[in-house]
Amino acid sequence: MTTLQTTTGRKAWRWILASLALLLLAAVTGGIYGADQSDQLPAVFCFVFLTASWAIVVAFVMLDTWGRWFWLALVLGAGALAGWAGTGGVIGAVTMTAAMMVVRTLHTWRHVSARRRAVGFGLGIVALVMLVLASGFRAGEELTGIMAGLRDLGTWALGSLFAFWIWSLFNLAVRMRLHFLRLRPKLTIAAILIGFVPLLVLSLLGALTLYGGLGGARAARASRVLETWRETAIAGVDLAPAVFDTVFTWPATAPARDDCTVLPAPAWPAAVAPHLASSDTAVTDSTTWFLAEGDVWLVRWRRLGTPEVTAEGWLLGEKPLLRLSGMLRAGVVLRFLGHDGEGFTIGENDRPSVPRYHARRVVYRDVSADPGFWDDWRVFGSSLLRVLQPSDDRLMESGGFINLKVGWTDLWDEFVGGENNLNVVVVVVFGLAVFLFLVVESFALFFGVRISEGIVAAVHHLDRGTRAVAAGDLDTTIDLPNEDEFGDLAGSFNEMTRTVRQGREDALARERLTRELETARAIQERLLPDAPPTLAGFEVAGASIPSREIGGDYFDFLLQDDGRIGLAIADVSGKGMPAALLMANLQASLHGQVIHPSSVSGVVKRVNDLLVASTDPHMFATFFYGVLDTTEATLTCTNAGHNPPLVLRENGDFAELQKGGLLLGMLQGQDYGQEKITLAPGEIVVLFTDGITEAVGPSVEENDPEAMFGEDALMSVVRRHAHLPAVGIKEAILTAVAEHTEGVEQSDDITLVVVRRQG
Repeated sequence: MTTLQTTTGRKAWRWILASLALLLLAAVTGGIYGADQSDQLPAVFCFVFLTASWAIVVAFVMLDTWGRWFWLALVLGAGALAGWAGTGGVIGAVTMTAAMMVVRTLHTWRHVSARRRAVGFGLGIVALVMLVLASGFRAGEELTGIMAGLRDLGTWALGSLFAFWIWSLFNLAVRMRLHFLRLRPKLTIAAILIGFVPLLVLSLLGALTLYGGLGGARAARASRVLETWRETAIAGVDLAPAVFDTVFTWPATAPARDDCTVLPAPAWPAAVAPHLASSDTAVTDSTTWFLAEGDVWLVRWRRLGTPEVTAEGWLLGEKPLLRLSGMLRAGVVLRFLGHDGEGFTIGENDRPSVPRYHARRVVYRDVSADPGFWDDWRVFGSSLLRVLQPSDDRLMESGGFINLKVGWTDLWDEFVGGENNLNVVVVVVFGLAVFLFLVVESFALFFGVRISEGIVAAVHHLDRGTRAVAAGDLDTTIDLPNEDEFGDLAGSFNEMTRTVRQGREDALARERLTRELETARAIQERLLPDAPPTLAGFEVAGASIPSREIGGDYFDFLLQDDGRIGLAIADVSGKGMPAALLMANLQASLHGQVIHPSSVSGVVKRVNDLLVASTDPHMFATFFYGVLDTTEATLTCTNAGHNPPLVLRENGDFAELQKGGLLLGMLQGQDYGQEKITLAPGEIVVLFTDGITEAVGPSVEENDPEAMFGEDALMSVVRRHAHLPAVGIKEAILTAVAEHTEGVEQSDDITLVVVRRQG
């Protein structure tokens, strides 16, 4: 902080203290005048003290502001307006100065130190109390003349001071960081706050959630029961007397029954039926609830819209409501909107001809007329019952409330009495949770202090260890029992020192590994032909580009007697060292078998048997082997699951060499077929691995067939460059693949062999 800022901060703090001192005097004199209004002298002093306190606050704000003369003119103008324009002027003046406080107050507080800002927050609360006491000067009779002007100035100063301190408290609270406190008191305060507030909030929230959730679930069950009765009536079931005890039929009255009360056919269905058949408010099925003649009926209609329409109704009276109450184990109150204390008015309140529906109240158990605290009913959920209501020449929709009520006795019986074991479990769990929270609250302060001490100690150890490491002592370790972030941080520091110590060893190990991979690469390259053989009448070229330091692709040229040469290409499953080892095994097996006179398919069969016996069953290889007879210009070959080689004929067509059998290394004792082709002058044979045809271009998915290089592109390259020697064709293919995959890392080994008959 600069010297100028420090000086301004000290001056600002002195202005605040001076303003508060004057405000205290104003509170005392204002309180005196408010208690005894016979002497106006205390009121005059209160006016003066308030105005002086406000003037000092203005000086405080002006310590750091742009356009100082503008704001000063605004304050003077507001004072003049308050002193000479009466009540309206006071309101306008307070509005003007309050706007200035909002814009400029915070800037000066920034010059005050963090400690004094925290003290200032507490003093601001005291200032608001003193302002309330000082407002006592406004009590008493109306003043005139100079006294009235002084009173208006005091009122303006009072309102402006309220605006200043309220806005200051807001800014100080929002920006308070308590940087001047050490870590221990900060954490202690946090522990106290965190230990009490969450317990209170969670307890209230848990109780409200449990009470509201259970009530809501029970209300939903009530709606479902009523809907079940309606669906049962739709199915054609007579609900009397099992559920309802009062029924009617229309247009004819049903015969009397012993098990329920049969009412005469009412008149209102005749007015309702036409509306149900034509109105937009018609029921969606044949059954719904109706509110008619002061009662709620479940009515099932038949043959609506025809002269033979009939209706059958069941009264939602005491019996079904008692049944519902027993099912829900709660009191049931059915009422409709518009209750006036005696009943519920249906339709417009000014229509006395519309019958009333008096609320029905039933409960499944006996309740005394004057229930005590435990038996008194309390709302425990509410559900809406939608009904249709006939009124004169129209049909209206209405809604009633099914309110469920229970007493503490009901809740005790259900959750503690043992009749519902699941509810007992819920109460036990909830009680244990409450007890646990009480225990946590009891020890919150203790554990908060212990945690604070642990954090402080951890920070001390970390600080000391960091300083030692910064001084160059790499053998320093930080030992903390903490299993929190501090423990992780200590472990990170210790790991850092170990990493620095072991850095050189790791670098040497990486260097040794690099040399070993380079050696393995060199060995693998020596296993492959270093130069194409020279043949009479034929050109041969080959290349293998691994995707890693070492690869699993293989090609070979095996010179034999009588102008013959073996051509081999393989693709071993996997990549890296395992694939390279299997490739070496394949190469050794092939070289060991071609020295024995045999057919091409026989050589491949014996190589397969050797690989099955000596390799992991999950490892395999695709393989193509052929013998080129330069004297007869023939190629005898076997394909063991490899990409079929392409043969470019004289007419420009391509043929594929597919005859053979299963991949090598899968099953023992496999027989392989072979085929023999004759090569005319200029014809070309291309042997390749899937690293060529499946090479993927940039910004595409690897398995997208459209993104791969593909056999069609390979054929096109071979056809365009068929006039070149074998080496030229090989280079053209590799160049085309490289251009296709430009910018994309090679994902698979690339191996290629080109055979071309001269002529």
